[in-house]
Amino acid sequence: MDVQRIYIRVSKSHGFKPPILKEIIFLRGRGLNNAEIAEETGISRNTVHNYMEKMREMQDEQVAELMSLVGMMMAGHDRAM
Repeated sequence: MDVQRIYIRVSKSHGFKPPILKEIIFLRGRGLNNAEIAEETGISRNTVHNYMEKMREMQDEQVAELMSLVGMMMAGHDRAM
């Protein structure tokens, strides 16, 4: 099973929309705050806040897994460019 399929399965199992979560994790990793993420993605600040809160409620291992999967997807994307 490829990384993207695993990511989609895991993110949906936690109630996230995979494309939104991927962008939030990626941009947070670049150091953007909630307002900057909202502006960059075109989603509401409230949505960003809700996703971040939901992630804070998750176990550390679950968050680490999601972040790792996003990192692997983004690394693969960078190599393809």
